[in-house]
Amino acid sequence: MSKHTYDMGLVGNCAYLALIKQDTSVSWLCWPRFDSSFVFGPLLDTRKGGEFSIKPAEDADYRTRQYYLENTNVLCTEIENAEGRYRVTDFAPRFAQYDRHYKP
Repeated sequence: MSKHTYDMGLVGNCAYLALIKQDTSVSWLCWPRFDSSFVFGPLLDTRKGGEFSIKPAEDADYRTRQYYLENTNVLCTEIENAEGRYRVTDFAPRFAQYDRHYKP
């Protein structure tokens, strides 16, 4: 595990990217390519940017920890509160197909 020092983690696969905040919310996601309009963009416009997250109830007191699995771009965000804890894992897959790297 390698802990990063920023407020957000980055996942991508050379076709799109997403910025994931430490509370699990997607702060930026351009889809299906880098030059596409954003699907989630509260980083630039909180009113029109939309939201996707897997957070505890708004009134819950919770702690977070975000890290990458070692030598990967797999981002793990752990949430812990009085009720328990859970982990959200974000990644953008690429795999070899027909002698090239496929980006779904």
